[in-house]
Amino acid sequence: MTSPVWKIHRNGLFWLLVAFAAVIVLHADHLPSWILLAASVATIWRIQLYRSAWRPPSRLIKTGLLGLCLAGLVVEYGSPVGLEPMVALLVSAYLLKLLEMHHRRDAYLVVFLAFFITALDALFDQSIGNTLYIIGCLSLVLAALLGLHSTDADGGGQLRPLGKAMAIMAQALPLMLLLFIFMPRLGALWSVPMQQQSAKTGVTDTMSPGDFSRLGRSGELAFRVSFEGAIPAQQNLYWRGLVLAEFDGRTWSRSPLSRFQDSGLVQWYGDPPKSWDQLIERKGEPLAFSVVIEPTQQRWLYALDTPKPDSEGVGLTRDYRLISAYPLRSKKQYRVNSWPEHRLEPQGLPPQHRTVYLQLPEEFNPRTRELASRWRKMVSDDLELVSRVLTLYNSEFVYTLQPPILGKHSVDEFLFDSQRGFCEHFAGSFVFFMRAAGIPARVVAGYQGGERHPDDYLVVRQYDAHAWAEIWLEDRGWIRVDPTAVVAPQRIEQDLQSVLGSETDFLADSPVSLVRFRHIGWLNQLRLQIESLNYNWALWVLGYDQIQTAFLRNLLGDNSLWRIALALTGVGGSLLLLLGFWLLLPRRRERSRDLLDREFLRLCQKLEKAGFPRQVGEGPRDYAQRVAESRPELARELVEVTRMYEAMRYAGETPDARTLARTIRSLRINRSG
Repeated sequence: MTSPVWKIHRNGLFWLLVAFAAVIVLHADHLPSWILLAASVATIWRIQLYRSAWRPPSRLIKTGLLGLCLAGLVVEYGSPVGLEPMVALLVSAYLLKLLEMHHRRDAYLVVFLAFFITALDALFDQSIGNTLYIIGCLSLVLAALLGLHSTDADGGGQLRPLGKAMAIMAQALPLMLLLFIFMPRLGALWSVPMQQQSAKTGVTDTMSPGDFSRLGRSGELAFRVSFEGAIPAQQNLYWRGLVLAEFDGRTWSRSPLSRFQDSGLVQWYGDPPKSWDQLIERKGEPLAFSVVIEPTQQRWLYALDTPKPDSEGVGLTRDYRLISAYPLRSKKQYRVNSWPEHRLEPQGLPPQHRTVYLQLPEEFNPRTRELASRWRKMVSDDLELVSRVLTLYNSEFVYTLQPPILGKHSVDEFLFDSQRGFCEHFAGSFVFFMRAAGIPARVVAGYQGGERHPDDYLVVRQYDAHAWAEIWLEDRGWIRVDPTAVVAPQRIEQDLQSVLGSETDFLADSPVSLVRFRHIGWLNQLRLQIESLNYNWALWVLGYDQIQTAFLRNLLGDNSLWRIALALTGVGGSLLLLLGFWLLLPRRRERSRDLLDREFLRLCQKLEKAGFPRQVGEGPRDYAQRVAESRPELARELVEVTRMYEAMRYAGETPDARTLARTIRSLRINRSG
């Protein structure tokens, strides 16, 4: 007997589970670990249900699982507002529905959830690799939907639904391309709030000993930069991101003044210049470049000194940083003009600013305070003091990714005891020393350098994160001083790998990063080609609106709605006509026949070649009896084949096209003499 229509066919269940696993993996990097564990349990339970090894979960168990999931979401996220908690809620519903699925209508709901959850991942990552994986997941979900309509008569095995799904995807490709070209991209969904838990590894707005050395463990991408002219020398590539002016004895952070400036004193692109913009003396020709930055969930951007934004939604702050109007929840491209030759506030510091940049906490680092006071009296000017401190670093200190842990008096312990550190140790201790000597100073955090790609752009990774100092001098304004440059000049002139690549902590958080294998020629070439492909994909996706506008203008003359609608109707109608013509071809009709009918028609063809054509309107049984009367030696086989066909086709027996085909092939029908 055939299975009831409400039952889930084994092909459908198989592809439902495969698609479920693929969708969970797709979202794994932004789901709590307990949801991944719950998904594994649901999959195993579902398989055991199919094997009749376990019982279906009772109503009490299902209610308890639902309560546990809701409680877990509350503990994990606190608030349901945001993309991550909503996706986690949908995935929880997805796995619970898979577990309690019994009828085919339940399976349809699981399929629709899978389609929606798969598409949601594009809100997190639009890279080319992730896009291809999303398409693969959609194909698997479609295979599950087709598998739900499978019957035992279909044949083709477990892979048949996947083959049909891929064929359908291929048929939809022309329509997808048509809509992609002519339909404008909708941007409303991309403003869905994201949780702070999803913030990527990178520079933060605080700096404590060990923070930047931990970034040296990561080979993740930070941003890419394309210059309109030649790429500047490596030692000039200081990517300014944050100014840290407040120190509590251990941690450097942004001052309240800086936070206030971000909220009110911002010169946005296109706005009239602020009064403080006149304090910048820009000299020479600017460097023009474009940055594509990875999502950070933060607002600060990176640029060379001293920047001016050249893109909408980007502003310049009072301390000469760039910020975005909104947190970076996805890749962002922005253009900048920077003046390497400049003077910042040479006329003098406002009293309020001077107070901020001389602030030091009481009862911390007494030895450094005493040394700074003593050296201050021994020198004739500020630059001589700076030179003396840098000489100390150059002669006594070691640059390492594995600095020792420091205690309460972190600056004292670093300068007088350990003398081993990373960039944050040198920058932080130098700024403390300058302030203790009465020189306004601040820490600047960002990145330094970057890898020059053969396609003439710059790749900046997390291990390029760097901190340096700025001091204010009379008649010169703010000038950059990088203590790391005197301790490890190779770090500034080349990169971190050239100095510390042999240390075990370098790229420890990126064990499979291809950056590790830059010394292997063919692997390095592969890495560079993949990098170039990803960059060009990112440029194309981010610049899609401009590309689409230019294409339609060239194609249609202008971008008026009626022209776009006319083109869409014309091209779309032509594609549908071609598809309809293809579907109406005789060969398409033949392919769509039932498999049992196809095998019976093969029998008819064999008999016709033997001289017994089937008459119009003649049924299978009458046809077999007529041939058997003329060829008695075939009577037993023909009667058996006809019985099998009628039983499978009309009497409700389980269809088995393969067995019928083997029986027909075994017939030896020669042309009668």
